[in-house]
Amino acid sequence: MDINEGTTTDDLWTPFKELVAVVEGYLAHESRGAPYAVHTFESVLRRHKQTFLSLFKYPAKNPASREEIKRGITEGVNLPSLGRTLLSKELVDEAIIISDMYNVNEYLALELLHTAQRQSPRHPGLPRGLVAILLLYDGRQALVQALKELVMARDGVCWSINAREEIVNYVSRYVEQLVGDGLEGSVLDALRRYSLEAELQLLQANRALPPHRHHVRLVATIHHTRKLLAGVVFAASAQRGLNRDILLRLLSEQTTSPSLGPTGALDEVSLALQMALLYALDLSVLHGREDGEELAKKLPLIQNPELISVLIDELLPAQVPQTGGVVQPATDGGGGSGARALCQLALGLALAALRRGPHSLQRRPDLLDRGDDLVDAAVAAKVFEYLDEAILSTDFVSKEEYYQRRIHTLITDFIVLMHSKLIEMRVKADEAARAVQMYAAEGLAPPAAAAQPRTHLDALLRCVERLYAADPRRLRDDYWLACGHHPPHHQPHHALRAGGRAATLYKFVRLSGELVSARLLPAYLRALASLAVPRHTWALLARRDALSAHHLLAALARYYSNLRADPAPFSDHLHSSSLGASAIITPAARPGKLLVRQEEVEAMIAALKLIAAVAREDEAACANICENLQWDAVNNMFGLICCHIPLQLKAQLCVTLAALGATAATAGRVWAALDHARLVSAANDKRALYAELQEVECRLEEYPLSRAFLTLLVSLAAAAPVPRALGAGGRAPGLDPYLHYVLERLALPAPHRPHARPHERWQVLSLCFSLFARWLDQYEPSEADFPPMGRDPDMNPPPGFRILMQLHTKSELLRLLLTSLDEAQDLLDKQPQPGREYVEQSLVSVLHILERGLALERAFVDAAAAAGRAVILVGLSKLILAPEGPDDSDRLVTCCKVLRHTATQGAAAARAVALLSRALQPPAAARHLLASVTRRHSLAADMRHAFVECLEAEEWAQGEEGAAIREAKEGVVALLLQVLPTAPPNLAHFLLGYQITEDVSRSALHEAGAAGSPRTCLHAALDLLDAHLAQAPAHRSARHPPAHSEADALVESCYRLVYSLVSRPVTSAPALRLLRARDYFLARHVKAVVNLDTASVVTVSARSWVVRACACEAGAAAAARHHAALSALLTALTHTAHHPTQEWEWCLIRRTLESLPVSVEPATEPRWELFHTHQLRTAIASCDLPTGAGGKRISVSRLHAVLARELAALHATAPQRTLVAHEIQKVLDYVTEVNKQRNLAATITHYYDSWRQLTEILFCVAPEDILNLESRKNLLLNILQDLLNKIPPAEVLPQLGNLASGTVLLLLVNLRHCYILQKRESNMNSTDFETTFFGPSNQIMQTKSLTLKFILHKILSWILVSGGSTQKMRVNLYGALLNYLNIVNLRASPAEPEEEVNSTYVSRLDSSKARPSKEESTLKSMVIDVISSFGDNLCSIVCSDCINAGHDVCRMVALSCLDTLIEINPRTEWMNTLTNQGYLRSLIDSLLQDDEGLKETLEPNPKSLRVLYVYESKMALLMKIAGSRAGAETVVAQGALACLATMRALAAHPDTLAPHHAHPQHQFLPSVAARFRQIIVPALALCDALLTTLGTDNHSCLVHVTHLLLAHLECVDMVLRAAHPDSPVELLTEVEALTSVVSRASDRHVVGGAEPPAAAGLLRLQALMLALLARFTHPPAAPARDSLYYKIVCNLIMYARNVMDCEGSRVVVRAALAGGEPAAAPSCGHLVRLVQLLLQRLQLLDKLLATLHHQLHAVATMTLDDMRKLVTEQATEEDSEGAENGDLSVSAAETWSAADTRSRCVRLLSRRGRARRAAMQRCRLALEAALQLLWAHLHVYLRLTAAPQPVGAPDDAVCVGTAWRGVGGDDLPELRKGLVAVFNERFTDQLIETSKNQPAAYRDFVEVLVKDIKSMIQFSSL
Repeated sequence: MDINEGTTTDDLWTPFKELVAVVEGYLAHESRGAPYAVHTFESVLRRHKQTFLSLFKYPAKNPASREEIKRGITEGVNLPSLGRTLLSKELVDEAIIISDMYNVNEYLALELLHTAQRQSPRHPGLPRGLVAILLLYDGRQALVQALKELVMARDGVCWSINAREEIVNYVSRYVEQLVGDGLEGSVLDALRRYSLEAELQLLQANRALPPHRHHVRLVATIHHTRKLLAGVVFAASAQRGLNRDILLRLLSEQTTSPSLGPTGALDEVSLALQMALLYALDLSVLHGREDGEELAKKLPLIQNPELISVLIDELLPAQVPQTGGVVQPATDGGGGSGARALCQLALGLALAALRRGPHSLQRRPDLLDRGDDLVDAAVAAKVFEYLDEAILSTDFVSKEEYYQRRIHTLITDFIVLMHSKLIEMRVKADEAARAVQMYAAEGLAPPAAAAQPRTHLDALLRCVERLYAADPRRLRDDYWLACGHHPPHHQPHHALRAGGRAATLYKFVRLSGELVSARLLPAYLRALASLAVPRHTWALLARRDALSAHHLLAALARYYSNLRADPAPFSDHLHSSSLGASAIITPAARPGKLLVRQEEVEAMIAALKLIAAVAREDEAACANICENLQWDAVNNMFGLICCHIPLQLKAQLCVTLAALGATAATAGRVWAALDHARLVSAANDKRALYAELQEVECRLEEYPLSRAFLTLLVSLAAAAPVPRALGAGGRAPGLDPYLHYVLERLALPAPHRPHARPHERWQVLSLCFSLFARWLDQYEPSEADFPPMGRDPDMNPPPGFRILMQLHTKSELLRLLLTSLDEAQDLLDKQPQPGREYVEQSLVSVLHILERGLALERAFVDAAAAAGRAVILVGLSKLILAPEGPDDSDRLVTCCKVLRHTATQGAAAARAVALLSRALQPPAAARHLLASVTRRHSLAADMRHAFVECLEAEEWAQGEEGAAIREAKEGVVALLLQVLPTAPPNLAHFLLGYQITEDVSRSALHEAGAAGSPRTCLHAALDLLDAHLAQAPAHRSARHPPAHSEADALVESCYRLVYSLVSRPVTSAPALRLLRARDYFLARHVKAVVNLDTASVVTVSARSWVVRACACEAGAAAAARHHAALSALLTALTHTAHHPTQEWEWCLIRRTLESLPVSVEPATEPRWELFHTHQLRTAIASCDLPTGAGGKRISVSRLHAVLARELAALHATAPQRTLVAHEIQKVLDYVTEVNKQRNLAATITHYYDSWRQLTEILFCVAPEDILNLESRKNLLLNILQDLLNKIPPAEVLPQLGNLASGTVLLLLVNLRHCYILQKRESNMNSTDFETTFFGPSNQIMQTKSLTLKFILHKILSWILVSGGSTQKMRVNLYGALLNYLNIVNLRASPAEPEEEVNSTYVSRLDSSKARPSKEESTLKSMVIDVISSFGDNLCSIVCSDCINAGHDVCRMVALSCLDTLIEINPRTEWMNTLTNQGYLRSLIDSLLQDDEGLKETLEPNPKSLRVLYVYESKMALLMKIAGSRAGAETVVAQGALACLATMRALAAHPDTLAPHHAHPQHQFLPSVAARFRQIIVPALALCDALLTTLGTDNHSCLVHVTHLLLAHLECVDMVLRAAHPDSPVELLTEVEALTSVVSRASDRHVVGGAEPPAAAGLLRLQALMLALLARFTHPPAAPARDSLYYKIVCNLIMYARNVMDCEGSRVVVRAALAGGEPAAAPSCGHLVRLVQLLLQRLQLLDKLLATLHHQLHAVATMTLDDMRKLVTEQATEEDSEGAENGDLSVSAAETWSAADTRSRCVRLLSRRGRARRAAMQRCRLALEAALQLLWAHLHVYLRLTAAPQPVGAPDDAVCVGTAWRGVGGDDLPELRKGLVAVFNERFTDQLIETSKNQPAAYRDFVEVLVKDIKSMIQFSSL
């Protein structure tokens, strides 16, 4: 919920949950983000004030309300949450039942039921009524939780919260008002009424008890609520004390009826209340804090002086003397007297502290002396016994920090303030001990008073022992401050200021043991063991006194030596079979000095505890104890275990040895001593431990020695690796005896042995399983571990091998593990029982063993196969799937059930998830689990919700428990990511809520509860991400965003899960619909600004997945036309609230790039002192393993194993080995830093890749109505500038450089596309549009011009420094440069409107002569200047990339860039560089090198076409160079045409007679004919360019072109012979290019001067061309060929004109008017028909063009249907002509809007008009050329009377004389007659009409030709 919102639903749950959220938000989480509004907090608390004062009291039931809701069944009722609605009878009945149960108003009960209905998905399987009951109790808990938070936030004495001062002040005032209004009494009343028994009885009476599992949680909720109620009183007391009435009431209740737990100690509620009493009577703040005096003034004991008097009167009855004497204890019962004594002690110590405090606080000095009386009364009332038995006997105190601190203060205050009383207790204890000793010496039984087992001092020492036995806060350090002990975590405000206090405490530790009596010795040693600290405790024991370590260990050694000397010290009838501590030995039964008493046994046990404690705290002391040969402690202890001594002593010896062997330095010595002692044996003999187990422990049904021995083995296994050579010499080395004993003697029989305490069975199993897990963790499978064939092995394999063998076969161990897994899970579902922690430990260990077994399965099986032994391994992955039990469910289902307990059993849940991840790696296992889970609907819902509960578990615990819960959550998300890619439907789809019974992609994902949808893992993950997002403030500054809360691995995994869902086609659509329904989830989350420069790696990775998911959302929304979703995403990314008019200035998509680091500092390699650098680097490289993401990561564990083996093989002294060990750690630290830097680099690259995808997709799919062209252009320019400014080319990460260069390329492509679209919308010509688009009209546009200059400069700089980069980066950079140059070059596009081209005849012939306009020169000069500023270096790099043997794509793009650069600046100096440095010559020579590759491309199935595309790029550059005269001359001079003439690929034309099949255009591989066309057409185009630039008068060029044609004459012959007007378009394209070159190269002087072989070839070529002219007098059948037809006709007519004699006497067509055969020589009849045909085509085109103009003008008035029809008709027409129009079908047109249809219609008609005008121009040109050729021949035949002899062949050309004579002389008259019929008035008018709209020169030319032809026909003499 929004923390500033109020309650929206008035029921018994929602307001309280919202209240606790608000309170925690303001008090606990307020410092994480922007400050909340205080007035909102105040309004919420004011609304709930009465609720706090009347806890659990609701508006009472009302008969009127009951009648109204009953009428609601038929009439309906008004509910605040639903409005007017009808009620069902079941709902009304349930509301009345709840109203009667809890005496609440019926409407409240009704609202609660409605809330329960909405919350049902969180409680699957429960009916609505039971959910309402659970919500009611949960609401009560939330209410009390909020109240406790408020009371704890009150300004007080003990603690302070991290919140704003104004919040704390208001809360303090608010709580003061509540306390003044009787809050504490209300809480105590509620606590009295709200009992577990009463609530369960109420539920049972109304049949409202939930099922078993929910019943357990309900009981836990009630318990927790009661604890919270007591915690409210405790918090109020600890902060400000309690007022008189509450204090006396609480004292009375706790002294009369305290609640006790099952063990007889106080339960948590009474403990909290008695702790409240202790804090209410506490004045230790006076000496515990610097500001103690000021704080004490806030306490009632100081504020109300009469309160002390009242308390003294209450605690000390009148008849008790005030001072002196013996105070008699009260006789009102044990628990009550204990609480009274505790209060007496607390008040007495408070008065003693006040007596030593400032005089200003001593308002009743007469009462201060009563403190001694109170303490005396307390001691006499056995206060320390009560403290020990009722309070410290449970673990509640150690779990609550301020409980333990208060008791610590109580004890230390007693030691310091009541030192005389302590001395008195010491004296009395000594006297009692001496009296007992004297009676014992006389052989008499001591009297009852003297025989008390415990004295007051003994009880005090016992309290010290228990208080500090579990001391996570290191409070025991206060006892050692006097000797200079300053712990690292010692808090200054809890430090003991007075040096005298510290000295007194240390004196208590040091002097208590001096001259201590034997009776007090065990208690003192146990207390000292609890107070042990590093260094100082060992220093205390190192003294040579009666209680030194030397004395204790020497006594132990003497005891062992005496036992060895007399192996049977006990008489058989008194101590047979080691009866142990239960045997009481009297002096008369002591035959000698060897027999020990019970007190001595206890003293030895206490001494061993002290030694163990010192060993655990101080490693140096541990090593000293083990290595001291005088003591020989380890061997002596193992020797004692083998002797007949009490069982408890043996167990403590094992525990002590476990502590001594817990370090790597001492573990080897302990292992050796253990094996030497022979405590276990593989043989079945009853010796040592096995004898004790069978004869003693089983009879006693207690197993302390077995547990201690297991503890020893666990400690040794954890301290150091398993010693392989252990036991060498006496037996086969290895740990087989110990494994056999643990497995066969302890683990397997444990479930069947009798146990006095049932939980001890689980205690033994937990230790066994923990040991197995340790051994498995240390084992790596090896083929050497398998036993050899036919003989015993020389060395036993590690224990991990034996355990793995048991796991992968149907063994008893596996059965025990799986059975224990089921039983432990069942016990977790039940009420907590004693020993529950051992069940939990066993469960964790079992899951760990199974997970490790699965992890090693593959390696183990491979090792077995490599060893070649006859070993049968079934495999744990199969065995664990075996169904067992009444419901035939496998153990994976049990693992899923464990997840239900994540909130309380985080470690078990984490292990269960890890096991599931391992087991479900095979897809078959995942399918098996899905089938098992979905077999029953109830089980399916339960298992799904188990995963949901795991993800939603609250991480309330700190330390390991909280980390385990987080690990379990991360494991669940990782499991979903693991299973999600498998074939649908899979387990992940089921857990995420997809439908698995049908097509997954058609699933409908809803919010939980909507349409009956359950709550799924997807809902939990999304809620978790929303909660993470809510931690950041909603309002941020655009340029200075606050630090967003750091993401963790769980948040990162959830974002990755979201991306995985939206990126997969199967899951994308349902997931995106759900995300959009959640208020556009991705758009909201991508707006969360993160400072990437300072963010953690996990945070950057999380943001990366968000951005990548947004990219998927953008693509999907655009494809599905979800306008709203795409608009929301674009608004989040490109809009800024602070700049609404210029949103691109500081939008999110730019901000996310700004703070991204682009380089990572490499880890500095240290200087190695002991390792050889090269060898170490080799070892590190061998451990460099690939990761799943494509990177590499050094395996630290593998490297550590390698270095450890080197260290083990090193023969060196101990100091040298220590130095090597330090160097190894240094290596591992360095490798860890390397991995960290690699991870950072990979994460940065991944984030940039995500940003790149999002940016590129947005610009590709964003429609104009969401992102208009102007905003798109500005955004593109700014992002390009940011990106190029951000990326330092020389320092950027290589992977990041590749991605960034690709982004620059695509952004420039989009900028160019934006330019084209914006130009299409404008009506300006190119010059004016460029001025508007780029500047420099005003300052903003001038800035854009500077931006363009900056972009170009950065790209060129990047190209310069990218020489050593990847080819991909260079391809991207050249592509970006090419797109940039194409934008600047303003190259014409078919999409652009027609405009006048600023060119002249000279500039078209020689591009270097072109003069750019003023506007063009400004922009282009900028480009030229920038390029020129880089000098020849840039030119050399580009030219080198054009010809070097780099990637073919890189060469192609470099060639294209060079092509465009020459086009922009034909006069560039780069031409000189190309020529002078040999680049051009190398480029031309490379054509010959490509010849063989080009021939290979003409094979039916070529290997590659790269050489073909590179060839085309080279030819394009040569053509561009040939565009200037100097360049053309250079190309000819460098031998380009000669090179082409020698290429054999140009002569390899495919067969033109083969049947032509239409090659599908969508296929990647073109046909062979198309590939050859890609070779020959560029060659012919180069010839055409050279002829254009140099002119036909350049003899050298003509000779080279003619040589090229003749060199490939067979190819030319094949093409020209096969051509006809209806040939395929592809062939006509070749014909057009070929005829263009032939016609322009047909010079009479070249032909005349040719050598005989060449002359014959030229004559052959002439015959082919003239024959082709005759064939092309027929029109093509398809309109698509018209354009090529007109071009070919023009070329053929040009060739005929060039062949004709310059005087006009040479003719190329015959005089006959009849056509004859098409293959025959052309005649005048062919020319006449050609003229007629072209005239008809021209007239038709004119009519079509007029129709298009009419339609274009009528578009504005057309209806939508007419426009759609017109578009589809025109598209169909163009499709028939071979044009590409995409999807313009009728169905597609119906989806267009009116504006879109009109725009398409205008574009289509404009394009069609341009095509018609171009066709008319070509047709008119062909008509003109044909008319001129006809005129020339008629001039010869009809006008000239004499002619020279023909120079051509008789069939090809005829002279005038021959024409006159003809065949019988009839051709010319027939010609004239035919021409008279053709050239009539109508025909001539039509010819003249074609030029009416043309320039005057054209009109005059046509008129002259027509009139001259008519005159020749009319006035001919024939």
